[in-house]
Amino acid sequence: MRILREGDTGKAVCTTCEKLVGIRYEYRTVHLEKTRVDVESVLVGACDVCARTVTIPAQSSPRLKEARERQLAVFNARVPQHLEDILHLIADRFEVPYSSFCSALLRYYLRLVKVDEGFARRVMRLARSKLAVGRSNARLSLRVDQEVLDLAWEHAREVGVRTQTDMFKGIIVAAKEDVIDGLAKARQRELEGIAAAT
Repeated sequence: MRILREGDTGKAVCTTCEKLVGIRYEYRTVHLEKTRVDVESVLVGACDVCARTVTIPAQSSPRLKEARERQLAVFNARVPQHLEDILHLIADRFEVPYSSFCSALLRYYLRLVKVDEGFARRVMRLARSKLAVGRSNARLSLRVDQEVLDLAWEHAREVGVRTQTDMFKGIIVAAKEDVIDGLAKARQRELEGIAAAT
């Protein structure tokens, strides 16, 4: 397969101009009609005459395929301020910025809820703990794979978690116990790897 680069040129039939035209390859945002998702930084061939996208090379197909298959949900929750403080403390423990690490940390724990019934029960118990309650004046926003969120929530609900917000409260308290209190050394090492990647 020939790997094309930004600035490469070629020829293709433009359906707008209705003729063979010169094209130049450039990175653009591509809107997927079916899923209504915008995929950034996709290499496309643009018409030299009308500037419309004429072709998408094979090397861009995996990026578009992933975007079609991977629907991201935005989950928003109001939690007590001290729970957000815990997330800041954990980010500080790993010496990474909160903004880049928080979502990765919460996604990691969502996957645990999804696959581990014992952990899901722990989240349910911690969501009802004294540390998880308080005036909900902090806002958490998380972009997560819709399927992961749905499966984690289904598992959490089966073990008695009342709301998705409660699930996140329990997850944050579990992360505090694992990292700040040092109750899960193996999990800490996995989180160190995630922190290094962010």
